[in-house]
Amino acid sequence: MELREVETFLVLADELHFGRAADRLHVTQGRVSQLIRALEREIGGALFERTSRTVRLTALGEKFHDGARHGFDSLISALTDCQVAAHDVQVELSVGYMPSIGAKAVTRIVTAFEHRHPGFTVKLRAMVNFDIGSAGPFAAQDTDIKLVWSPGGDGKAIEAPGRTVGPVLHQVRRGVIVPSGHPLTEFKSISIERLVGYPLLSPSNSWPTELLDSWIPDVTPSGVSLHRLSQDIPQMAGRTVLTVEDALTSVARGHGLHVTVSTALDRLAFPGLSVVPIHDMPPMVVVPIWRTSARNAAIRSFVDTARDVSFNVDD
Repeated sequence: MELREVETFLVLADELHFGRAADRLHVTQGRVSQLIRALEREIGGALFERTSRTVRLTALGEKFHDGARHGFDSLISALTDCQVAAHDVQVELSVGYMPSIGAKAVTRIVTAFEHRHPGFTVKLRAMVNFDIGSAGPFAAQDTDIKLVWSPGGDGKAIEAPGRTVGPVLHQVRRGVIVPSGHPLTEFKSISIERLVGYPLLSPSNSWPTELLDSWIPDVTPSGVSLHRLSQDIPQMAGRTVLTVEDALTSVARGHGLHVTVSTALDRLAFPGLSVVPIHDMPPMVVVPIWRTSARNAAIRSFVDTARDVSFNVDD
């Protein structure tokens, strides 16, 4: 049994889609199928049920997954630690994160990673102006890995050439920030239909349409257009991406409402503003992203740790 076969199995078990698994592994779909067939021959039974529309684990696949995941993660962890020990140095991994994700949760992940891998130290940096809509790979001087928001309930909306999007680590329901006393604050939660007629701040003037629509739909489920502002607002000062601080001050000044996560004001208090949950939009999720060319055991171990460490709802 080859390590590549096990890795392919685990990625396909995560994605349940040959195309997405191939993209994550940077191989062709044919190669994914070839590796899975080789593993199934060695095990002696089918690990996946395949139809023209769906892929799912068989009972045998579920059984193999339970053992393979733990064994593979342990092996990668050992590999990472031995690579560090072989060089007899303290290795630094730089990690960026969007502040609205929550510093406590990010710190907990970093602490767990450093505890598991004492040969590593993590340089942590809060990112204020990072643009998830940027189509290119990371800059050479950028962080090794980032923890960012992705709309739409998964990481597909922020996929881009040169960038790998990891597994979903956490999800939060959507909300809209409004001035205190706004008519929408009368509701415990609202449908997106209730946003019709209100000006909604656009998070960016440069994002692809698909990403922007995942963040704020152009129309409601009933087909009514939303008033999504596209022009620059004063706080952006020539930038193309709206920061959280930009958004809060804009709402406070009456420039529009801001569709974001329902926990936004838990971490960035702003007197005079309120957040109203939206119950019929896909959640916002936290995912790790990194430069595809930098794929290595250290990044993989960090992602595995992040997946194992839970986010607290009050972080």
